[in-house]
Amino acid sequence: MKIQHLIYGIILSSFASIAIAAPTIEYMECLSSDQQHHFVLVAPAQNAQTIKLMYFPYLKPISLHYIKTENIEMAEDRPYEQHLFFNERNFQRNTGQYEIILQGARIYAVIYSAKQSGAITTYQNYLADEQKQKVNQTLIAHKLQCI
Repeated sequence: MKIQHLIYGIILSSFASIAIAAPTIEYMECLSSDQQHHFVLVAPAQNAQTIKLMYFPYLKPISLHYIKTENIEMAEDRPYEQHLFFNERNFQRNTGQYEIILQGARIYAVIYSAKQSGAITTYQNYLADEQKQKVNQTLIAHKLQCI
C-alpha cells in the first residue's frame, strides 16, 4: 500500500511540474505596410529554406514553398543580405510569391506579389513600441511575441 502511494505521489508530482513549467514563447519580427491595415509576423529562419509567416490578427501560418536564395554583398566583412523567395500555396496552387529580406537573423522586409492581380505589398515598417505592446497582449495567448 505504501509503495502504491509512493508511485501515485511520483506520478502526481511529475504532472504538477509539467503544468507549472513556463510556456515557450516564439519570438517573431512584426512588420507593417503603408498600404495595408494588417501586418505580418515572420519567424527568423531556422535554416535558409524555412520561414514561418502569418498575418495579424488572423495568426494562421501561410503555406510557403522555398524557391531560391540570392545573397548580396553589402559591405566588406559584413554578413550578406539574403533574399529568400517562396511560393505561397493554397489548395495545391501557387497564389503568390514572398520575398523575405534579411541580414544575419534580422528580417528587414517582406514583399508579397499576388499572382492573379500582380499587386505588390511591401512590409518593412517595424511596429512602434506602443503598438507592439498592445499587439503582444493578444499574441501572448498564442505563445507568440513581437520583437
